[in-house]
Amino acid sequence: MKQLKIIVALVAGLFAFTSAQAGELSVTGSMQATYQSESNLETGNPLGMNTDMTFSGSTDTDFGTATWSMATDGAFLGGADGNSGGNDHKMTLATSAGTFGLGNTGDAANAVDDITPTAFEEANGSGSGSYSTDFGSGMDGSMSLSYSNGDLLGTGISVAYNYYPQLDGTTNNEKSASGSVSGNADSAQSVNFGIPFSGIPGVGDSPLGGMKLTLGYEESDSRTTAAQGKQGGTAALVLPVGPLKVGYQKKAYQAAQGAILIANRVFFKDDIYGVAYAINDDLAISYNVIESTKHSKDGVNDEQETKSINAAYTIGGLTIAFADAKTSNSGYVKDTDNDTRTLSIKTAF
Repeated sequence: MKQLKIIVALVAGLFAFTSAQAGELSVTGSMQATYQSESNLETGNPLGMNTDMTFSGSTDTDFGTATWSMATDGAFLGGADGNSGGNDHKMTLATSAGTFGLGNTGDAANAVDDITPTAFEEANGSGSGSYSTDFGSGMDGSMSLSYSNGDLLGTGISVAYNYYPQLDGTTNNEKSASGSVSGNADSAQSVNFGIPFSGIPGVGDSPLGGMKLTLGYEESDSRTTAAQGKQGGTAALVLPVGPLKVGYQKKAYQAAQGAILIANRVFFKDDIYGVAYAINDDLAISYNVIESTKHSKDGVNDEQETKSINAAYTIGGLTIAFADAKTSNSGYVKDTDNDTRTLSIKTAF
């Protein structure tokens, strides 16, 4: 009996120590139900459901605040909601010199792939067209080392950087099959900068003082010709004027050598325009346009354009949104037009 009491005391002490050292844990998530109709597509169920959940925690250390997070979707939760399945993991350490991280989410290029103002869907996601610039989508989801700083050297400039070592797509760390990126890349990197106009002399106090310039770049290389030389870049300007936001973004993506040889593609260019207006704290509307050109090796350029009207209304933790998009030359095929309408009901906790 005495030995049992000692064991119980030791276990209780261990839990007390663990509890004292542990950081805070939080759980957030969302569930989104959608209905979508397309004028030229009659296949598939128009009803959809998407579920996401994120577990995160933090604790203070001698070097700064350490955080971790795991984001999962409906496939992990056991739902057949159309999600592809899988988890996103990330660990960070926030210090006075910036935030250092390791994880498979939060790619610097993906974060700025389309930042033009919108009330609901991104311009390149509201229509039926397949916009093939691929900027920001090629590396997010693979393990990387990251660094970010919201105020670089006190200048007000923000920076984010990701480095993906040895992305060969076949040989991964035994703890996780997390290194793969399509194309068997040797290595890859991405970066973005946010430059506010508020710190520019003579501009900060003008109506243009709220404007922000965002720059992004990514590249990956490969052992194989089929995936060599992939790179992309973007530049965006967003100007807020009271409840109104106006933005313009330029994107360019150079396809891999394999794509040039096989599909006769060289590169894609996008021009994106967005105007959003907050009628009040709960209701917002926007108008968005994306114009895309596929430049081919033989000199033939194919164009595609989507124009969309978006609206979103928030009631507490519930958001009701609607997008009406019209796409011309869908899929870069001349005279192939399509209208897409999406109704979304989303709740978050």
